Amino acid sequence: MPSEFLSRLSESADRLTETDQKMVSALLDRRDELVFLSGPQLAERIDVHGAAPTRLAQKLGYKGFPELRSALQKEMLVEQDAALRMKRSVSSAEEGNYLSDLIASEVAALRNLDSLIPQDVIDRTADRIIAARKVYVFAQGHALSISHFLCRRLERFGMTTVPLSGRGRDIAERLVGMTADDVVIALAFRKQPLTYAPMMHHARQVGATTILVSDLAGLVMTPEPDITLAAPRGRSGSEFQTPAVPIVIVSAILLTMAARHEEETIGALEKLSKLFADFDKT
Repeated sequence: MPSEFLSRLSESADRLTETDQKMVSALLDRRDELVFLSGPQLAERIDVHGAAPTRLAQKLGYKGFPELRSALQKEMLVEQDAALRMKRSVSSAEEGNYLSDLIASEVAALRNLDSLIPQDVIDRTADRIIAARKVYVFAQGHALSISHFLCRRLERFGMTTVPLSGRGRDIAERLVGMTADDVVIALAFRKQPLTYAPMMHHARQVGATTILVSDLAGLVMTPEPDITLAAPRGRSGSEFQTPAVPIVIVSAILLTMAARHEEETIGALEKLSKLFADFDKT
């Protein structure tokens, strides 16, 4: 099951103010640095009102900030212990062996996916995508590499994709034809992109299904999507985070689509193989 803090955060996401989101982002991104501070110290460190941490804690169902802080501390210690045990299992984890350290970090993050993203949520995601008229794929920055991978795989399944990237006006032009029969898959990590909110608002207005693939920052992105698939990436709080976890989430969706909708997906792949053969002759 997801951690107590993340469960409460997900349930309360639609009630969080901009200040609340600022505090949550700080606690998630800089947990090692901030989780031992008092409420007033946290408020001063991230420049919010002194009572803001208490209000956030109460919105999440805690008696006060000390109880929220205690929950985060316990979860951090459990995760650190698990990461330490994982690192010890890597036989060559010597000082300066960055490959071993990276492997341990990524494996620890991947092992948590089962508990954070149940298969029934992936099933529902796959079903929504396969039924769509068009699949709009939103991505900015580092998420673009994953969006290219996803679009290409979906097109091999015979689906029509519409990339949503670049400047706001570029995205707006591609949204004109969106209908309630379409699906939006947003790929966003670390913080909410500026173009995310207007894009999601439009999708909601036309009735399109919205899906978000993200890290823990996705739990506080607004508007809230119909389906959220969010999990921490390796090296939490570090500037260096790999795309391994979101790639696995996306791949799980694609694999589930192939398994649950074999006639459509495998049929399209067989047609593609014949087309490859025809074009290879030229």
